[in-house]
Order: sequence, then structure tokens, then C-alpha cells
Amino acid sequence: MQLRSHLAQLPDLDIEWHYQSEVPGHGEHRHWLGKPISTPQFVADLSARTGFLPGSTKPVKDLVQRLDADLYWIVAHYAGICVAAELLSMGKPVHLTVHDEPLAMIIRSRRFRPLWPLMSLIFPRVLREARSVDVTSTRMRDYFKAKYGVNCFALYKYLPELPVVHSRLSTDTLTVGHIGSLYHPEPFRRFVLACRSYAATQNRSLKIIRIGNSPDMDKIASENIATFENHRELLEQEALPVLATCDFVYAMYPEGLRFRGFRRTSLPIKLSTYIQAQRPIFAHTPSDSGLAQLISKYRVGTVCSSQSESDIQQAVRTILDGKTNRQNFEAIRADLMGPRQLQELRRALERPLKSSFVPN
Repeated sequence: MQLRSHLAQLPDLDIEWHYQSEVPGHGEHRHWLGKPISTPQFVADLSARTGFLPGSTKPVKDLVQRLDADLYWIVAHYAGICVAAELLSMGKPVHLTVHDEPLAMIIRSRRFRPLWPLMSLIFPRVLREARSVDVTSTRMRDYFKAKYGVNCFALYKYLPELPVVHSRLSTDTLTVGHIGSLYHPEPFRRFVLACRSYAATQNRSLKIIRIGNSPDMDKIASENIATFENHRELLEQEALPVLATCDFVYAMYPEGLRFRGFRRTSLPIKLSTYIQAQRPIFAHTPSDSGLAQLISKYRVGTVCSSQSESDIQQAVRTILDGKTNRQNFEAIRADLMGPRQLQELRRALERPLKSSFVPN
């Protein structure tokens, strides 16, 4: 979704989409490469490229041999990093997109955490050898420059203008919106309890509107059946009128060392939808996160770094007492999703190219 919002503005690019998934998808210029690389194959490829352990690069080599393009556009996510490494070893030009810093993702993943020593050798090499790199936030851009000496540019999502949204708020119900998954269930569980208590003091009921799928959210919703209003996966334009009924919307990055690198450099994609909905954003996150920095800088919501019920209630009171200002949302749109990023992408690609993008 992030890349497509920019590429729609660059019609002169001839793009062939190569992807892996369990079953083929549909769409013009889309080429199914088969099922995803398995975890054992991923581990073997990383170990072979680092010399850390015996292993094999054959599955990735076979995959790359099926690609033919002038420029290879790779999303740096798990096995995609192996694909980029193989292309670079062949002298192919690679443009790298980093949505989530891979080493931070490995640290927070219980499944892949043992691969950190291998990835810490491969990823910096790929980052330095890529012809150009875009990253999801200015925080990540600055981090890569300081740690690896690599010049990147921030590329979040392109949005030419804010939509016109008409809010329809209830005076009898405290309504909170949330999109997608939870990074950790416990902070949100405490948030729900605090909101219920606060709503009771105001003689209001609590309703939480959830959009999309999340196993952690499923469990919390099952504990509070009467509170949750469940929606399926919605297109962004379908989600906006639903969020317009919310007093505010919720986003989270957890505390703790395991999530520190992730929250400092990443931005949740749900933020782009929240900005378009122009509802105040309750950022439940430590103050060192990129999310907290943006919410505070542009005054589009409230940051709460605590998990205590009383502190959360005070933050809810603060966000409800504030006023939604379209100008503030317009300012964050212009800086985060404006034409400047699009221009940087075009400069990075340098010239009209036939390019291949290999997602995971």
C-alpha cells in the first residue's frame, strides 16, 4: 500500500511485480514465483552467506535466475534480504525499501531471534551495497546514517490532500477506533479497562470499533463481547466513515528493550488512515518512539507512556478535552506524505527504468 501510493504517481515506470505466496494472486504484471522460502531454507541461506554455519543458497539463487530487469526493487524483510544479497553478488542494481528495521524485527520476533547474529552480518552489507535506499521514517534515516554511514530518504506514503470527513459522535457512548494488529496485548487490555472506568464516570457506555484481523485483539474482544464492534478488512476509503464515528483512535508501541529499536525507527501504517480520518490519536507508547514524536510535534492527539489505569484515564480526559484541528492534520500530511517524498523517489530511480519488485 505504501509503495503503490507513490508508484501510481510515476506512470512512466515499467514495473513487473514478482512475488511469493502460498497461492497465486491476481493482477496485471504480477508474476507468482511459488511458495515462500521456508524457515530452514532462510536459515541455510543466511548461514551460507555469512560462513557462520554450513548451509545452501540454492533456493534463492534459483529464484533470482527467474528475474530479468534493469533495476531490482526489493523490500528488506526477512527472505527479501537474501534475494537482495544474491542480486548484489551478481552485480545487479538494487533499490532497497525498508519498512521495518530488520535487526529490530528479529529481536522482537520469538521465532527468528536466534538469527540475529547472521542477519547482523548480512543486512549492513546489503544496505551499503544497494544503489539507493528508502526507509519508512526520518528516525530510521538518521539511524542508518549514524550507524552504517548510508544515505537514505524517508518514504512513508503519498497522499495529495486530506479528504473531507464529517464526524458523527455520540454523546452517550465513548467510541474508540483501532485498525489492524496489536504489537502486545497487555497495554491494550489495560487501556480497555481504563476507558470503561472513565466512561462510567461520565454515564457513558464504551464501544471499541476494530477494523481488520488480529489474534491478540480477538482474545481481548472475546473477553469484552458487548464492548467491541467488529469490522472485516476494509479498504481505506471504507474505513474513514467508520472511524469518523470515533471520539479518538488508538495506536501502540510497547515498552521494553525487545521493542526499543522497533518503536524508535518504525511508524505504523495505520497512522496514515488515522491522519485521513482526522480523529485525535491516542498514542500508547513510550516517549522515545517515533510515533510519540510525531503526535506531540503536530499536536494531533495525546501520548500516554503509562500502563496504570489512573494515568490512562487522565490521558483519555486530556484527548477528549482537546479540539481536533484540521490544520494540524494537514501539516503532518504535508510533511509525512507530501510531494517532497515523491520527488526524492524519482531522483533515487534517476531515469525511467524497467524495474522488478520482489515482496515477501
